[in-house]
Amino acid sequence: MKRVATIKDIASALEVSTSTVSRILNGKNQSNARLVKDVKAMARKLNYQVNTAAKGLRTNKTKLIGIIVPEIGDDFFAAILSGMQEASEELGYNLLVCQSNESKKKENQLVKSLVACNVEGILIAPSKETHNINFLKNLTVLGKQAVIFDRTIEQDVFPHISFDDAHGGYMGGKYLIALGHRKLLFIGLSQALKNGVARLSGYNKALDESGLPHCKVSFLDSDGSASEILEEHWKEGAFDAVVCYNDLIGAQVIAHFNEIGVKVPKEVSVLGFDNRPLCEYTFPKLSSIEHSTSKMGRMAVTTLLDLLNETESEPLDIVPKLILRDSVVQRG
Repeated sequence: MKRVATIKDIASALEVSTSTVSRILNGKNQSNARLVKDVKAMARKLNYQVNTAAKGLRTNKTKLIGIIVPEIGDDFFAAILSGMQEASEELGYNLLVCQSNESKKKENQLVKSLVACNVEGILIAPSKETHNINFLKNLTVLGKQAVIFDRTIEQDVFPHISFDDAHGGYMGGKYLIALGHRKLLFIGLSQALKNGVARLSGYNKALDESGLPHCKVSFLDSDGSASEILEEHWKEGAFDAVVCYNDLIGAQVIAHFNEIGVKVPKEVSVLGFDNRPLCEYTFPKLSSIEHSTSKMGRMAVTTLLDLLNETESEPLDIVPKLILRDSVVQRG
């Protein structure tokens, strides 16, 4: 196997010191134009590559960011990761992406692994089992930073980047009420997810303002599948619209109604949240509340780098928007 070229090889070939070569390749000592040209030409000839790992150990600037998400294959988090990739590439950073599988134990292990890889900072969307940030508190002692995104937990140590979930739910609630809906069923993923609780509070605020009763509420992690929840409440006539924590649940709701012969939206309206690509492929197509996942990804990266570089940048505005398709209709 061919040996990898080093700074010493370049210095030996040009009969100059290794410190001179190192300074030139690091953008310093550029006064001798001829020597700079010769060093760079020899580096190309020998196919010299910077050892970023070794450099990172010396400077503690590895240009690496660690990311932990509950599920990499989830198209919602994939869209956020896409925004992170764009921003980090523009700023000269690389990403190490990990998956917690909604496990707090796995999350703890991943943080330790990323620290061992000498990442400069960590971006994390907490698992639904995570209720505190004790496993992150040693990061600042190690000279590293963290930013929490999407799912928020009670803490005042690290910045968090989240959507205005309550306003998104409020917008959806106001729209459904204006169409004549009076009884809403909210199906959440887990009561432990604060962004889901915020979405529910938004719907209930809209109902309060119209003098209507709060949403009926069920959660998948405690009350069974979407089908089981719908079967329980549909027979009681407890709702005329289903508002969902996300579009995946919305798609399950539409599939269940299609299976039992209930017509959406003629007999019941369905509203999702996130505006994922799958909304275009349900039948009928799923109306949803959109917030920019790409902007969230970019904001998380720039916020982390601002912390690391002790600088400030203008925040990006993430405003929810109602995307209307075919799963919601005027009542009566």
